[in-house]
Amino acid sequence: MNRENSSLLSVRDLVVRYRTGKHRGAELTAVRNVSLEIEAGNIFALVGESGSGKSSLAQTILRPRTAESGSVLFHGEDLANISKSGMKKARKNIQIVFQDPLASLSPRRTVLQTLTEPLNHFRIGAAADRESRAIAMLETVGLTAEDGNRYPHALSGGQRQRVALARALVVEPELIIADEPLSSLDVRVQAKILDLISDLRDKLSVAFLFVSHDLSVVRQLADTVAVMYLGRIVECAPAGEVFSRPAHPYTRSLLNAVAAPDPRRPAPVVLKGEPPSPLTPPTGCVFHKRCTEMIEPCSSVVPEEIELGEPDGYPPKSKGAINANHRVRCLLWRTPNA
Repeated sequence: MNRENSSLLSVRDLVVRYRTGKHRGAELTAVRNVSLEIEAGNIFALVGESGSGKSSLAQTILRPRTAESGSVLFHGEDLANISKSGMKKARKNIQIVFQDPLASLSPRRTVLQTLTEPLNHFRIGAAADRESRAIAMLETVGLTAEDGNRYPHALSGGQRQRVALARALVVEPELIIADEPLSSLDVRVQAKILDLISDLRDKLSVAFLFVSHDLSVVRQLADTVAVMYLGRIVECAPAGEVFSRPAHPYTRSLLNAVAAPDPRRPAPVVLKGEPPSPLTPPTGCVFHKRCTEMIEPCSSVVPEEIELGEPDGYPPKSKGAINANHRVRCLLWRTPNA
């Protein structure tokens, strides 16, 4: 079976633009010809700085008509062209967990009411059984039946995020889009939620599109990592490849900026400068103005995405073959070292 047919979700050449300014005359391209594949049961991490287009990409997946062009395929079916009933089924099978659980949970509903609402909406199971199903899901995410009687304001941040996960999982989706789900939590709670997500994937075989600005967060979690900068995916590979053999200078910059717990390790290197405005993106490679490794063509030539094998040029030839699924947009891979 080829990769295209086996993918749970396939995003192809997606372009997302917004009209901005007082008279809506200016145009901002948030996502530039992005393609990605998510396999069933896998955790796909989308990483990049704020403003890179991660959330625009993630939130467009279930609203494909807002895209300028491109397609979003779920089980090979284009979500822009399916029927109303087909879209309802897709919305059941693709759930979203938002960044701020307090803002995404109704303050007027108890936790149990929050979990039974999607069961009622999608008419899942017998009405008499929905409450017990919701309680079972609370216990799956590490909460109790007693927590079901509480309101969101009475819960801690970690507990609220568990409720948000439970609400997404209670309808038994195939894919959860988790858009910066840890950014409002402290480090200790983040670790617990990461462990929970990993356990849920193993137990329920649900796939995740996990959006984060922090590579250190996804290191212990992801199967595949895509690095996004100014609307483009500049590198995508199995997680082990990204962390052991980063191919794009931006990826290496993000890794160098991660603080290490070992005091013997060098201090993190902060990436200089701010990303350019997406209203006025640079010509050529979108990263070239901040790149310490740029060469002359980078300022004018837009690099194509290439699949890496054993490189003949830059970076230096590494031991062992590079994974065939390792893809990068960088002219350095086409220019031999001097």
